[in-house]
Amino acid sequence: MTMDLSLLPWLLAAVLVAWAVGAHNRLVRLRAAIHTAFAAVEAELAPLVKLADTLEPDDDEEDDEPPPEFVEPIRGASAQLAASLASAKARPLDGDRIAALRAAGEAWAQAWDRAEREDAHDLAGPRLPEAMSTTRAVRLAQAEAAGRQFNEAIDRYNRAIAQFPALILAWVFGFRPARPL
Repeated sequence: MTMDLSLLPWLLAAVLVAWAVGAHNRLVRLRAAIHTAFAAVEAELAPLVKLADTLEPDDDEEDDEPPPEFVEPIRGASAQLAASLASAKARPLDGDRIAALRAAGEAWAQAWDRAEREDAHDLAGPRLPEAMSTTRAVRLAQAEAAGRQFNEAIDRYNRAIAQFPALILAWVFGFRPARPL
């Protein structure tokens, strides 16, 4: 009978270790899913950032180019978005970098919206080309879908590290809550 009771602590320790390894692996998988989801966000945002490059004037068709007061804010916002995207790519779980990316995305969208508004049209030059606006709208919808998937991955991760007893492992191994886009 004493032999059976001496195995009990070892069995409990083995179960605890097996649970801890499984819980840790789950948290690592959820964190990796965030990196994968962010890669999709980056893949969708990169062409949007480069869309401003298509506003370069052509020597042959200078009359068809939008005026500089439309183009320059878009280029500036695109540069800011590119820098924020590169920073967030390095650490997509860093809340400050994601907040900066969100702010840069909002500034970028506002610059494009100002350039596309009807009341911004100057008779001296055309607004942005219609094909470019259509391309932007399609790519923006794809980027928003990727952003939603990123936010869902963040939500699953944040819920997992907040659940007891996994929150103990999260604290021990340094898993911190992440911020959505």
